[in-house]
Amino acid sequence: MPGIDECLLHAMRLPGARGAAVVDWTSGLALGTVGDAAGDDHETAAAETAELARMAAEHPTFAPAGAEKALDVEDLVVTTRSAYHLLRFVETSFDSSVLLHLWLDRDEGNLALARLRMRELTDRLVLE
Repeated sequence: MPGIDECLLHAMRLPGARGAAVVDWTSGLALGTVGDAAGDDHETAAAETAELARMAAEHPTFAPAGAEKALDVEDLVVTTRSAYHLLRFVETSFDSSVLLHLWLDRDEGNLALARLRMRELTDRLVLE
């Protein structure tokens, strides 16, 4: 089972990958980064990614009917004219607030493949 560094290296093997980060979405801290950062600063990108994730995770619109816990979101996809940003929430046995953020070049990346691989990576990710 891969840790954070190995998970990030596997993410960067995806076609079109420009950068990746594992982020604590409650605090906005990057737990690990690799490659380029959107906006040229990994810490700022992590904080901004966390803000977006919190909005989706905590909004009642995305909660299953009758659920006590709001987080039912698996991933978020943000598209720009030149890139895809994929945010995949990491499920753990404890109350996790971690996500994997992958930044893909839109011309070289494959969004469907990236979503499948990110699910595999987050399912195997070991957080210590």
